[in-house]
Amino acid sequence: MRRFFWCALAVMVVCLAACTGSGATTETEQALQSTADRWEIDQIEKNFHEATTNKDIDQMMSLWAPNATLTIGPDLTAAGLDEIRQFWLTKSVAFAPETTWISDHPAYKLAVTVNGDRGTLHFECHFVDYETDVVKAVTVGDLDVSRIGGRWLITNFIAGSTELAP
Repeated sequence: MRRFFWCALAVMVVCLAACTGSGATTETEQALQSTADRWEIDQIEKNFHEATTNKDIDQMMSLWAPNATLTIGPDLTAAGLDEIRQFWLTKSVAFAPETTWISDHPAYKLAVTVNGDRGTLHFECHFVDYETDVVKAVTVGDLDVSRIGGRWLITNFIAGSTELAP
């Protein structure tokens, strides 16, 4: 009987260890993952503004999911990578060769949410002409993002206008 007791106890210890071991995610691991996800989503904003400033279409397109959409106002929606690329190259004033703008972002206006493999990103863009130091445009972006193939990518981008507060 004693032997049975010790065997049963050993089985229970092994089961408890298995249930609370590497198979279960601790609150600390979840918090670390959430922080890492928020950081990666924030990098989309940074790369977006860098790509716009440098007119780097390849960097810009690396931020988008294959079936993403981009909506600018009530009359323009680009769907898929080809249409989104064409928008940036042919309709975006920021990407126009003659435009001398820096795309800036006030960090305090950034908002990121994460829920598993999906999230949202909100930011403003302040376009400043670097030759005249004049703010030429202020826009806002509301984005849906998803983790696809281990990377956070834009799945839906809705752009709008906003006013600079004096």
